[in-house]
Amino acid sequence: MYATLDIIKGSKHSGKLIGVHQKLDKAARQLLAQEYGRDARIFPSIEKILYFEGTRGPDGLKAKSPGVDEPEHFIQPDNDDGVLRQYILDHQYNLTQALIQNNHERAAFEAAWMAHAITDGLTPAHHYPFREVVDELMTDKDYKRIFGKEIKGIMRGDNLAQAARNNWLYWGAGGVMTKHIAFEYGVAYIIAPIGIKRLTPKTTHEEFHDVDIEKAFYSSLKKVHALRMYDNFLQKGWTTQLALETRETLIPEIIRAIALGWASSLEQANRAKLKQKGGKYAKKK
Repeated sequence: MYATLDIIKGSKHSGKLIGVHQKLDKAARQLLAQEYGRDARIFPSIEKILYFEGTRGPDGLKAKSPGVDEPEHFIQPDNDDGVLRQYILDHQYNLTQALIQNNHERAAFEAAWMAHAITDGLTPAHHYPFREVVDELMTDKDYKRIFGKEIKGIMRGDNLAQAARNNWLYWGAGGVMTKHIAFEYGVAYIIAPIGIKRLTPKTTHEEFHDVDIEKAFYSSLKKVHALRMYDNFLQKGWTTQLALETRETLIPEIIRAIALGWASSLEQANRAKLKQKGGKYAKKK
């Protein structure tokens, strides 16, 4: 999804138009506050969380240092290698520790990056075996340099003709990256005019009790993957049915998964803090 296309950088309107990650994070943060009330006070504000999106988020890292310690937010639901799962669990652990230690900046960072990983993991375009295709097209795995700067997204080849072919298959009409971008732009424009309240799913208190982040993520992944949205997009492009599925299922499930992921850390941190004080944590009914 896109997090770096805000109309005015740093504006209070960030996320209302194009910044998909920002909009989803705002909805999830509101859901967290709605569910936990005063117990959510130790969680970073949405302003602090969004500081670590866009150019300060995972997408920004890819642009600044392509190929160097990049988080791979791709998952093949039918053949999961567990890499994305581990990213999410690592962020969840780090977020919990930061909340316990009152490290507000680190908590905001981990919350933002966890949400980014969850969002990408539930985005149908990220279920395509993208890395395998790129490896096939990029004969030379080193990134091409222009004026000494590594440029990501330019395919290499053993000769000029092969390089031209590889780049066409990547960037040309129907290319793997062209299709990937078209899908994510479509999601951005579908939800742009819709208010956060309309996109936020209805949840129950039970969902937020003793949250198992892994179970919550894979439950949402199963619902999204069952629709085969990206397969249908590759065959027919954007259709009315795909737009409805995006609005009614995909976006609400992503918001739910982010909120539950954050909740898992929040509950653990609150329990740990009360245990330190000799008290017992009981979530509000």
